[in-house]
Amino acid sequence: MEQEPKKGTRRRGRALEDAIFSATLDELVRVGYTALALDHVARRAQTGRATLYRRWSNKRDLVADAVASALPPLERAPDTGHLRTDLLICFEQMHGLLDGVGRLALQALAAELHDPTDNVLTDLIREQVLEPRLQVVLDVLLRAASRHEIEATAAVPVLARTGPALLFQHALMFGKPPPRTHIEELIDRVILPAAGMARQS
Repeated sequence: MEQEPKKGTRRRGRALEDAIFSATLDELVRVGYTALALDHVARRAQTGRATLYRRWSNKRDLVADAVASALPPLERAPDTGHLRTDLLICFEQMHGLLDGVGRLALQALAAELHDPTDNVLTDLIREQVLEPRLQVVLDVLLRAASRHEIEATAAVPVLARTGPALLFQHALMFGKPPPRTHIEELIDRVILPAAGMARQS
């Protein structure tokens, strides 16, 4: 039988939302997306089921919001005037994104998002979590092209995705982000040469 929230511990607003998101991420890591149930989330968050259903009509929306809440805030595209420095800032932010509970939640999702029956969830995670951060990298490349630091043909989405994809791949394969020293190597050996720039000394 579901445990109702204890008297005197009722939360509202941000405190309640934080408790629900934390419970959702815990359940996601523990059982995966397919087996995740709103009833179990409510019990873990010590709130009523109706509280969840008033805010989220299905678990897809709840999981997408919970994962987004666990990630570092989306930063504006850096604009130092130098592509390498801007990329370093972007990838340091990506490194932080891959740390902690946000990484664990994304790993749990990655194991199940290949299911073609749940494309809605895939779309939510892509639109709310991944694409905004990839756009930041693309904006950095576009600014570098506007400064004539790289050719306009290099400021394309496929290059913007390359660095984040390699960072995510390492985290998914090894269960942790790559060492920070790999960020500079990734920039100097992969991104800058692909953009037509010589490796920085």
